[in-house]
Amino acid sequence: SAPSQIARPALQGGTSILHLRFSCHKFNTFLKIHAPGFRLEPNKDLFDGLVDAVAKGCAENFLTALVGTIGEKSRNTTDPTEKKRLQDNVSHLKKFIEYVVALQDDTVVAIDHSETELLGGSALDSDFEFFDHDTLAGIFSLRIMTQDRMSAGKKVFFPIRILGRLFSTADRFHCDMFIRKGIIASDGSPLYFKRWFDSWVRGIVGRVVFHTAKGDFMLSEIEGLRIMRSTGSVWIVDKEQSRTIPLLSEGENGLQPMKAKSLKQIHLDHTERMEDLLIRLEPVLTVMRQITDNIKASVKGQTVTVKDRRRNEHKIELDDFRPGTLTLVSGWYCDNVDWNFIAPLLSLVRVELDYIAAATRLTAMSSTDNLKKH
Repeated sequence: SAPSQIARPALQGGTSILHLRFSCHKFNTFLKIHAPGFRLEPNKDLFDGLVDAVAKGCAENFLTALVGTIGEKSRNTTDPTEKKRLQDNVSHLKKFIEYVVALQDDTVVAIDHSETELLGGSALDSDFEFFDHDTLAGIFSLRIMTQDRMSAGKKVFFPIRILGRLFSTADRFHCDMFIRKGIIASDGSPLYFKRWFDSWVRGIVGRVVFHTAKGDFMLSEIEGLRIMRSTGSVWIVDKEQSRTIPLLSEGENGLQPMKAKSLKQIHLDHTERMEDLLIRLEPVLTVMRQITDNIKASVKGQTVTVKDRRRNEHKIELDDFRPGTLTLVSGWYCDNVDWNFIAPLLSLVRVELDYIAAATRLTAMSSTDNLKKH
């Protein structure tokens, strides 16, 4: 099921929402509805850090790493029954990742005392939501890390889900391989791909531009963002002077007051469409093209069966490369990747990702304006 199709728990106020939503009880409730074949108790030790991961805005990364852990156990076992159980666990975890991503954007961060003074106490009203800088950075990072793209003609993929998962898996399970192959830093230390990737994403997110009545601000320059749900009014709070400034969105008639009743209604708009950017940079994306060609060759003729909300089964051809299948392609490819092939490319592709980051310009825009633009 797509994240938007999965039933969500009712929204509750206060900082304890993170702990309530992602407690063992909540997870068990989700499993009974959407993944009845998976049981938490035999795997309880795997989820000890989940609440902290949610609080830090990296729950998807945490769970993706667990997919890798269980997948590795599945590959190493010779017991057919155990292998089937572990493979089922991987499938259920992938469903839960969608559930987590769907909820992450709805995180309500408690407003601290200083913000209460700044906003004259009105922010205590249940009509307001406040997202501090770190929460915004975490949510926007998740959006970037799940937005796979491809150039027109599908010559070059931007398989960000695949790369993120491979970087994480490389550090967790293949560090010795990289050292043996001499794929190390200049001082002889491991490359720590996941650390590099997280920094790469944060760099893009920190440059997200917010148009306001007082000029443009980057995410790195604001303390947070406030939304009034009843009116859809949105403000940023700048770091330097702690001013509450109305947010603007670029529509058909120029800059107008931003209207958004939830954070999901604030999109990150690419100044240059990602598809066009990939075409423009294609001559220097030689490693990305190698990875693209390997993805195409690996999934050619492969199909997966998925179930909709009514439990009806549908067969999906992975080599269609339609937007709706990219997530499935990501999961299948990472589970079956040839590490002897991909290991040398992971270090090299970082240079090309830097080219892409340098060319990426993101601006906060209302979902209404963004949909009209595209």
